[in-house]
Amino acid sequence: MLNNLDYTYNDEDSIVHRINPLLKFIGLFIYILVCLFKYDNVLFILNLSLVFILILLSNVSILRYLKVVWKLKYLIIVLYFMLYHYGQSISDINIIVFKLVFFFLYIAIIVYTTTKEDIGKGLAKGLNIFNLIGINLKKISSFFTNIITFIINYIDRMKELINSGENKGIDYSHSNILNKIKLVFTNLRRVYKDCKSKMRLRKSDMKYKLYNGNIISKYKYRTKLVIFDYAYIFMNIGLIIYYVLKVR
Repeated sequence: MLNNLDYTYNDEDSIVHRINPLLKFIGLFIYILVCLFKYDNVLFILNLSLVFILILLSNVSILRYLKVVWKLKYLIIVLYFMLYHYGQSISDINIIVFKLVFFFLYIAIIVYTTTKEDIGKGLAKGLNIFNLIGINLKKISSFFTNIITFIINYIDRMKELINSGENKGIDYSHSNILNKIKLVFTNLRRVYKDCKSKMRLRKSDMKYKLYNGNIISKYKYRTKLVIFDYAYIFMNIGLIIYYVLKVR
């Protein structure tokens, strides 16, 4: 049940859905920044609590977030062995692991509550804030958005092949690793060709939706800051203020 990770947009309405996409990325940046600050118990709990509150307010099934954590199980195990080998205490390792897990959960929140078009807009606007040397950062964000979309299309196509094989009596889910690798490489060319075709079909549409300033967003509150955005801003700024006044 936890093996099938669902990374698609959750077409619901919630407080988190209404937060401006750019602010979500700024919030992610502040989360990372706070994780790098000098450690403090209260700051650590507040930082993770903010992510947990977003999860509860996102109107997305908790199971979808649990799937994200489950997919990290091998990375977590490797981290525990590696950090313990280098002399880290169990408490310090737990802190690092929790920060990492909640980082991926934060990304999941953005993916589940923000459409691809709004993710592209948020990235483009965010990059433009730091565009001090005249580089066309919109093209850069478009490039990376295309890469992400291609990877998603590739995974979807591989799932279709696996399901097709299971319908024919080939159980790839419980096969050994060699059979899975063989499946990937055997169908690599066909999957790549299908994905490339899909990318060509959506290229002009994506460019139009993401970067044309005249396009009206599906949700008006995403183009204009409202009370949810201000509350989100104040909570993130509060973490910085607490660090400056109480920790630093």
